[in-house]
Amino acid sequence: MTETLTGTDRSAGVAYNQLLAEDSHPVPEYLLRDSPLDRGEPTLVPVERYISREWHDIEIEKLWKRVWQMACHEDDIPDVGDYLVYELADLSYLVVRVGEEEFKAYYNACLHRGRLLRNEDGKRARDLRCAFHGWTWNLDGTLKEIPCQWDFP
Repeated sequence: MTETLTGTDRSAGVAYNQLLAEDSHPVPEYLLRDSPLDRGEPTLVPVERYISREWHDIEIEKLWKRVWQMACHEDDIPDVGDYLVYELADLSYLVVRVGEEEFKAYYNACLHRGRLLRNEDGKRARDLRCAFHGWTWNLDGTLKEIPCQWDFP
């Protein structure tokens, strides 16, 4: 699946180990140890890793859903009530400025039927209302209103 280049196939230039050996400052010993995993030779990654749906799905599940994401900068939602829709694969989030120095992120889905609360970014919202049945949340995420609440025991 991977191919290791050796000898003349290696990229031109000084090898990392050679740079360490010629350094004018003392190099920590752990950097000088020979590792069976890294011989200083490049490994070719198959093109399928970049273009296949299978690898894409694996990266989404095993990587991107498990690491911090830079959804936006505070300047993107400068005023209280401003919000941004952030999507990651099949997940959608709302990043909301709820106070002068306070931000929150919520699943962009109504708790009643799962409909998206917002389809695009917006400004100065007073609350978050589902267009399907009208369930409404305050900007801080607390439930504000359920129309016909008597029908939802």
